[in-house]
Order: sequence, then structure tokens, then C-alpha cells
Amino acid sequence: MIISDFAVKKSISVLVLSALILVMGTYSYLTLPREAEPDISIPHIFVSTAYRGVAPGDIESSITIEIENKLKGLDGVKNIKSVSSEGESLIDVEFTTGVDIDDALRKVKDKVDEAKGELPSDLEDDPYVFEVNISEMPILIFSLAGTSGERSLKEIADDLEDEIEGVPGVLDVEITGARERENRIEFFPEKLAYYGLSVPAVQAAVQGENSNTSGGALHMGDGKFQVRVPGEFTTPEELYGLVIGTHDGQPVYARDVARVLDTFKEETSRSRLNSLPAVNIVVKKRSGENIIAIADAVEDILQKRQLGWPSGTTITKVLDKSKDTKRMVADLENNILSGLALVVVVIFFAMGIRNALLVSLAIPFSMLLSFMILQIMGVTLNMIVLFSLTLALGMLVDNAIVIIENIYRFMEQGVGRVEAAMKGTSEVAMPVIGSTLTTLAVFSPMLFWPGIMGEFMGYLPLTLIVTLSSSLFVALVINPALASLFMKSSKQVKTVSSAEVEAAGEQPVAIQGTLLRSYTGLLKFCLNHPFALIAAAVFLLVFMIQGWLLVVGIEKPVEFFPDIEPKGIYINTDMPEGADLEYIDNILRQIETAVAGGGKGENSSGPSDLPYVKIIYSKAVTSTGGGSEFEPNTPNHVGVRFIDLEDRSPSRSTYDTVEDIRKRISNIAGAKVTVAMEAEGPSTGSAINIEISGDNFTVLGSIAKKIKATLEKVPHVEDIQDNYVEGTPSVQIKIDRQKAALFGLTTSAIGSVIKTSYNGLVISSFREGNEDYDITVQLPKKDRQVDNVLREFMIPTPTGVIVRFPPWQRWITPVLWAISTGSITSAR
Repeated sequence: MIISDFAVKKSISVLVLSALILVMGTYSYLTLPREAEPDISIPHIFVSTAYRGVAPGDIESSITIEIENKLKGLDGVKNIKSVSSEGESLIDVEFTTGVDIDDALRKVKDKVDEAKGELPSDLEDDPYVFEVNISEMPILIFSLAGTSGERSLKEIADDLEDEIEGVPGVLDVEITGARERENRIEFFPEKLAYYGLSVPAVQAAVQGENSNTSGGALHMGDGKFQVRVPGEFTTPEELYGLVIGTHDGQPVYARDVARVLDTFKEETSRSRLNSLPAVNIVVKKRSGENIIAIADAVEDILQKRQLGWPSGTTITKVLDKSKDTKRMVADLENNILSGLALVVVVIFFAMGIRNALLVSLAIPFSMLLSFMILQIMGVTLNMIVLFSLTLALGMLVDNAIVIIENIYRFMEQGVGRVEAAMKGTSEVAMPVIGSTLTTLAVFSPMLFWPGIMGEFMGYLPLTLIVTLSSSLFVALVINPALASLFMKSSKQVKTVSSAEVEAAGEQPVAIQGTLLRSYTGLLKFCLNHPFALIAAAVFLLVFMIQGWLLVVGIEKPVEFFPDIEPKGIYINTDMPEGADLEYIDNILRQIETAVAGGGKGENSSGPSDLPYVKIIYSKAVTSTGGGSEFEPNTPNHVGVRFIDLEDRSPSRSTYDTVEDIRKRISNIAGAKVTVAMEAEGPSTGSAINIEISGDNFTVLGSIAKKIKATLEKVPHVEDIQDNYVEGTPSVQIKIDRQKAALFGLTTSAIGSVIKTSYNGLVISSFREGNEDYDITVQLPKKDRQVDNVLREFMIPTPTGVIVRFPPWQRWITPVLWAISTGSITSAR
């Protein structure tokens, strides 16, 4: 064969090439990023818009529909789905497979920008447009717990956040479960009413005083001086002495009408670890970065920082995606070394140690060449690639064995090394190429697997094609060249030409050995009866097909991925719309108590009497939003992490523990409680999803309820859930528009004051050191829990007159409790 003959003739050049492959391949392997999951593009763009305190119906009409109308004209859009819940709009724009996700993200942002003019003017933040990238999912989650108090845990978490963000490759560090510090001005409506002041007056006073003003330059003598008017607050106490307005010719101070608190923001979430208050630290990495190096660097930071923490403070690793990657990398390295040793041992008995080493070199050279190609292609060492490399490892020496053995046969018959290398390789080159191509042909169709799963699993055939092609190159180029330089025959025979060898090969060969003679007889029989052999093969094929159909006919379970024992589970809860944090936290505490049982059991290594339970953690939030099908857990959930698989007993399955947990939480009332097991690979949502669309949301809810009741009767179906929410309680204030207009007031102006009072409004900020803290104006908590305080509000009119609520009693109907739609889901 031309390529192998050329390699043999230029054997020194091939030797240099081998050295380059050795060096560059090793460098590629050491620098290839290690990742948990492949970096694939999910054709979904999400648009999230927060509008605190606003009912779902208003969210849909004022935000969701306005943005959806702009998105309808986008090219390549497959589906648009939205969830309008209390205080948040979430729109899911699904594009067709294969779309350029960066281009799609840009187009969606442009359309959202066009819709901003149609959105409410009092939105606190602009709509947030983002994509889902599996490689940028959290790789590490730590739970910081202790008895040192919320402020201490928050300070520790903030210090860790700053240091971890400095680790190369870290994309973002999020702190959850801890409240931010703020200065809150809690005004008293009755006192504002007494002095004839309004909430906007408090806002204007703070914003006007808390600022530094430049007065330009002052020239005196031969110098120039900057004129500054410093006005920023240096201490929170300065807010008490702030003049809000005047009454009867006397100044009215903030302390006269409000209470100033240096406190935390209103609690909207809670986290616990094994029943202790906790702060979660979530670490995300950049796409294409080394997950193992990042995890090791974060571990070093934590070990150094722990020494200075208060007594009783602990940090627990809740999630570590680098662990599986480390294990798979170690398995690959062990398999390479084991394969080398076994090949040398097996081939040694047939061709001697030198030839065994020549064959075994196919493994490292093929692997190193594959690493080089993968790095050039921008592929990382993720779980699919590592699995594929391990799978291909056993096939790397096949070609080398065939070629080296044939060269060795020529040399045993007396042919010189160089000629034996060329003749021996040429004789079997086409069969070797054909056998490799047939293997590649089997895996090649997987490259065209469509959808998200196709992108995810596409790395398997790609890696196998690269690896087996590399082994073919090594077998046809490197092995013959090395054989021409270093191969040695164990038999000392007279050197003959290849023509004499071919002539000798035509002579009968004496067959020795019982096994060999038996095989020879069977082979002769098959060759002498070819039609009988073909008929037997066809009959066997038909028999196997019928056997497979029989197995399927007896309802053999069929599933996409094998069901393996989970590393953990999520106990998800769907709370009633309008549930406050105390209610949500109470439900989660009941679940935690049920899972924990009586504490540590005989076979348990964690905070539960159930075997295998290692960690119990929970997260409660008041603003749930719509969630995402790519997340296995709901915003309010209890997580249970199990001990490592190798530490579990073979006599008890983890599924038994999961079933025990299901039974313990089955009687918890007050929320829809379901269990989701942690799965490997990309999250694609539930196994079966049923979508119901229509114009009447109430009717859709009724249909969903009937379908759910029917599905609950189906065997082996469990954890059925739907996203229909029957309603949320609301207080409706109806304004007499004509009478309000007499004062120059609008419904929007009145609603703005009420919203500021109940939701709070950030009116300025206070700087301390390098940190900025919000200054918020809001009603005291006790007044936010009643409705009669509404009659004490003061509303400024455009003419400067301050109007109080009591004169409006004729305009405002009595406070009405009504039920409005709690969650509106649409698909367009």
C-alpha cells in the first residue's frame, strides 16, 4: 500500500512524527477542559419580567401579551409558551433545532427592546432575556450553616463569593438564603396625615439630600479650588434628622413621621441544612473550562477560610459535579494502563516481548492523537466523550495486531524487516481499512440524531470516529515504520525474498493441535456446503427476531435511559397561590421532619433513620415564577442527598428508601407534594407532558383536574402534577374616576402610592466602605397586614394640594375580597 510503503521508507521521519504525537498529545490531554456535561445549545430563549405585587391577570395583559406580540414575527420560532404568575412573567421561546442560539438571543433581545415602550412605566427592572446552557449550570453548591446568626453567615458567604469569583474559569457565584442589608424608612400614615405630608414628600426629601454636588471651580490668588457640596449620608442616623417638610412654620423631621431601621430586606426565602439555618453558595463555571481544576481551587479556598470562622459554623457540599468527572478520568487512565499491560502479556506468548510492545504502542499513540484532534475541534473531556474513549479502548489494538502479526509472519519466513513491513502491511491493509469503516458506519447515523438529545449524544459517535480513525492511522503508518526499525523474529531462518515466501505459502501446511484441527475440519465443512450454511444463518436470524418480538409481546419495559439508583431526590411542592413565607416554610418543615423520622438509624449515615440519607436541605421562596422544564426541582423543595453508591449495601436498594420517603410524606396536606429523582444527562422534563390550550382558563383547569384524576388510576403512574392555580385572594379598591379627576388625580397615581406603601420602594442608597445599601420607604409590617390603614394615606395632587383618604370615602367602595386567576399559562 502506498501510504504504508512511504512510511516504511521514511521511517526516521515517522519516528520524529511519533515523538511529536507523544509530546503534543500529552499536552492536549493535560490541557483539555474537563466538564460534567457536553456544551450543547438548547433552542430555548427565556424572557423573565418581574413586577412585584401585581396579580397574574394584570401581568398577562400588561407584560406577557405585549412582549409575545413582538415575538410572533421572529423567524425559526417553533413555539412560544408563557406563564403569568403573581409578580412575574416568564416567556419561553422555543426555536427549531439547529438554529444559531447566539443569533436567536440577539433577535429576541431586539424584539423585547421594541416592547419596552408598551410595558408599565413603574417596572423596577427591565425584562431579562437569557438562554439555558447546560455547561453553565451549577457545578458546586455549598450550604453554610451555623449558630452564629444571619449577619455572620452572610458576611462569610460574601467573603467566599469575592474570593471564588477570582478563580480562573468561574463564571458566577450566587448567594441564596441570605438577606441583603438595607436602611428602611417605615412611615406612619396617621402622622403623615397630621402634618399634611405624603409618601412622595419623604421620597423627594431623601433623594434631594443624599447626593454630592459639584460647585465648579473657585479661583483664589494663584490657585484653583474645587467647590463641592457633600451631601451623601455617612451614617444611617442622619436619616432621623432629615427635614421632610414644614407644619405651622416649624420643620417636620423624619423622626416625627417615620421610624428608620438599619436592618435586612424583607425575607423572601429561607434555606436550611439538616434543620439548621443555612446560606447557599452556588458556583457556575464558564463554558469550556476545566471543572476539576475549578473544584480543587474552590476546595483549597474553603479549607483556608474555615480556620477563621466562628465556632459551630460548618459548610457542606450539597452538589459536586466534578466528582463523577474525576472518577471517569481516573477510570480512563486506569483502563489505558491496564490495556497496555494485558496486551503486552497476551502478545508476549505469541510474538515475544519486543513485538508485544510494538502492538501495545497502538493504545497510547491512538489516544494521544485523538486528544490532539478533539482539542482542535474544540471538544472537551465530558462524561459522554470519556465514556466513548473507554468504549473505544478495546478496539484500538485490533488493527495493530493484524498488521504486526502479518509482518511477523513474513519475518519468520525469512523476509527482511523493511520488506516484511511493506509486504505484510500491504497484504492486510484493505481488510483492516474495511473492518474499521464497517465499525464507523454503524455509529455514523447517530451523528444525525435530531433534537437536544441528539446534540447531547452526538459526542459518542464523533469520539468513536475520531479514535478509531486515529488507530487506523497508527496501524497503517506508525506501526509498520516502527516494525521496520525494531521488529525481531524469534526464529533464526535464512533470509529469502517475498516471492519465495509466496511460493512457499502455496505448499500444504501441517496442522498441529487438537483445537486447530477441529476448527480446520469445521471450516472445510462450511466451505463445502455454502448454501446449507446460509440457510442456517437465515433461520437463526428469523428465530432471533421472533424471540425478540415474543419478549416485547409480554410487555417488557421499554425506556429511553436505564433507570439507575439516584444520587438524590427532590421533594417538590406546589404551594397555593398567595401563600406567604411562613406558610411555605411550615410545609417544608413538616416534610423535613417526616424524612428525618427519629434521627439516625442503624444503617443510616445521615440525619435520618432511613438508610443512605446523607443530607436533608430545603429552600423556601415566596416568588415562585413559572419555573423551567430544564430544572428537576420547583422553587420550593426539600432535597435529599444519598451517600455514595459504593457505600450502599447490596442487600437494600435505594428505591426502597425512596418508597419509604413517599409513604412518609403522602399525608402532608396544604400543598401538592411530588418526588423527582435526580437523573443524569440533559433534563428534558417529565416522561409524559400533556398540554391543554384554550381561551377560558377556568375551563382548562377543570379539564386538567379530570385528566389528572384519570391518570392517577393508571398503574405505575405517580407524582402527577399540573400548573393550574385556582385563584389567589385579592383586595380590590375601586376608584370613582370622575371625583378623583376633580383633584387632578388618576387611578395610576393613587395605585402608585399604595404600591409603594405595601411593596416598598427603593428611593436612594447608602454607601459604607465599598458596599452600597438600599434606602427603602415602606409601611411598618403591622400596617401592611391590615386594610384600614388605607384611609390614612395622603396623595399629592398636581396643584400641590395634599388630599387625604377620608374625604374619598364616597369614591372608594368598601374593601372587597375577590378571587382572581392566580396563574395564567398560554401557548401561542
